[in-house]
Amino acid sequence: MELSIEAASDDMGVALSMDGVVALMATWETRQNHSVELLPNIDRLLAEAGRTKADVSAVFVDVGPGGYAGLRVGVSVAKALAHALGVPLAGVGRLEIDAWGVAAEATGRRIVPVHRAGRGEVAWAAYRGDEASWVEEAAPRMSKPAALHEALAAGDAVTGDIDDETAAAVARVGAATVSAHRHRVVALAALGARRLAAGRADDPTALVPLYLRAPAIGPKRVEPS
Repeated sequence: MELSIEAASDDMGVALSMDGVVALMATWETRQNHSVELLPNIDRLLAEAGRTKADVSAVFVDVGPGGYAGLRVGVSVAKALAHALGVPLAGVGRLEIDAWGVAAEATGRRIVPVHRAGRGEVAWAAYRGDEASWVEEAAPRMSKPAALHEALAAGDAVTGDIDDETAAAVARVGAATVSAHRHRVVALAALGARRLAAGRADDPTALVPLYLRAPAIGPKRVEPS
């Protein structure tokens, strides 16, 4: 029984699956309260399934990009559980998760997932394929929206955080927008299982969130007088 943890945003979710197919899940909206709500919801989901943490055979987690606090909590809890239980851990990027969530609707087209990252920037990547063949065509990166718009091509399937400016760029190049109809945790479970089947488990001591840029926090700068 696999446990998936989605905490990259305020739209949180946890799921129990077998071979990547979700059997039971819980999703909820939080108000920057990830650290308080995640573990109790995992415990409640296990209790609802009549299971305990000892029944977990693998842990999958969304590593971002996303909110700094949520990612820290999600990845830390996933690492701690995998280490304590002695089970495999697989971290999957948010953009790949978003792309997988619309793969059926994309029908073979290149999928470009987009995440609004603040400071006037967007995180994006490109993927193509289905359950038989899945390829990352452009690695996750951070850029100004203009760079994303220039990279779009006719036939692309664009998903995620699409504002009016990006929607106009999508229409201008002859691409299309697609939306996922299931919670992100469902795609996370499927991709996590694929990673384990391919022998791509992560080291619980080394896995870190994918921020794509440094947090805007740190020691206060002292200007020279």
